[in-house]
Amino acid sequence: MDQNFAQGANQSLEQTHILSPQHLQALKALQAPVMELSGSFADVLAENPLITTEDDDSDYEEETPAPDDLPVQDDAPVESLDENRLDYDEELARILEGDDDWVSVRQENGGDPPDSEAEKRREYMFNSVAQEVSLQEMLMEQLNTEDCAPEARRAAEEVIGNIDDDGFFRSVPAEIAQSVPCSLETAEAALRLVQTFDPPGIGASSLPECLLIQLERAGKKTERMTEFVTRHLDDLEHNRLPKIAKDMGVTVQDVKDMADELRRTCDPRPAASIAQSRTEYCPVEVTVERSGDEYTVRPNREYEPRFLIPNRYMKMLDDPLTDQETRDYILKNLKSLMEIRKALADRESTIVRIARIIADQQHDFFDKGPEHLRPMTMRDVADRLGVHETTVSRAIANKYMATPAGTFRFRDFFTGGYQNTDGEDVSSSAVKEYIREAVKNENPAHPLSDQKIAEDLKKKGLDVARRTVAKYREELGIPSSQGRKQYT
Repeated sequence: MDQNFAQGANQSLEQTHILSPQHLQALKALQAPVMELSGSFADVLAENPLITTEDDDSDYEEETPAPDDLPVQDDAPVESLDENRLDYDEELARILEGDDDWVSVRQENGGDPPDSEAEKRREYMFNSVAQEVSLQEMLMEQLNTEDCAPEARRAAEEVIGNIDDDGFFRSVPAEIAQSVPCSLETAEAALRLVQTFDPPGIGASSLPECLLIQLERAGKKTERMTEFVTRHLDDLEHNRLPKIAKDMGVTVQDVKDMADELRRTCDPRPAASIAQSRTEYCPVEVTVERSGDEYTVRPNREYEPRFLIPNRYMKMLDDPLTDQETRDYILKNLKSLMEIRKALADRESTIVRIARIIADQQHDFFDKGPEHLRPMTMRDVADRLGVHETTVSRAIANKYMATPAGTFRFRDFFTGGYQNTDGEDVSSSAVKEYIREAVKNENPAHPLSDQKIAEDLKKKGLDVARRTVAKYREELGIPSSQGRKQYT
């Protein structure tokens, strides 16, 4: 038999599950933090220009608002609305009335209507985010005060564009010279110019260079400090103070004094504080509150987007002169609005249900502290909700909750764990908390080894391997016992 024919005749059947656009849109909304919800519907808004998120009171205000208790059926078939004018009018009044109607619908689920103060806070928050100044903008402002030749200015701008969020220059002068283009000498001079800008240490190509720039700006750059920075940073990182003292011919106390001088004078990430100040505001999705012996969950709708269709289009539906094609177009957009609202409602419902499980599971955490966090996995929650584990993963991604114990990421409550000799479940977060406290209270001259911490945990009924202790310690950012040792 011809080989090509045999290959062509070989067929297989494969079953695939294709998600509808509405389902995909709902998944995007579920995964998006509340501040990004509007963006998750960008495709729908682009295809349906009648739907808007803009607030225009004169356009959305109705003379006779619908009563607050008017029910809304999010899954009502829009296609049948024009078959019965009475049903059609009622559905439009429920769905499309505007701000007041949206508030009344959402109040049925226990939320508070947005007031003028809430709107002011919302507007202030958005304005604050929009007005934040980046590191590059800050450096450009300083460059604009310099009297530079055009070529040198372009080179300096190229240097600024190659500085990362920590403040380090992530290129070389030769590449700057090629990009501008300009001479290598001009590129090097532009780099030196930027290195004179604030914050001190900006534009360095390495940590030693960054520290030396800061020491020179502070008037602390001596021959001994230069040797210390250029030759012994690795030993300092690993706390090998006696070795540094021997190599430099000084005492251990001299080494400690130089290290203290570095900490007081220098910042190893000179621009990090600027990046931190630009951290985006993350509003909470839900608030967990104590009510007697129980905890209740209340959704936060202050920053939830409101999607509306202006009333002028509804008036077109009431106008007998409006042609059928226009009516069909408006109804098509009405269906999109209903799908958006259903996606938002489903999103809120899923997040609130997950938060309620967390609140039920973590009473001791809220009452007594982090060491009482109980193990909980996404599979556990998915089984209780009757959904797939990936749905839970999407729902908790980049989302926060406010609790009596503080504000936490949803993901902070999902952790594996151990069972102690008393049969009680203990989360890995609780084990980490014990390690943190043990290190905090240790003798600095004789710090606890990972093995010793593991043995202490075993005495408490927790069989945690030494390698696991080391892993948790590193995740907490705690150095090894050698790195924590303090010399006298």
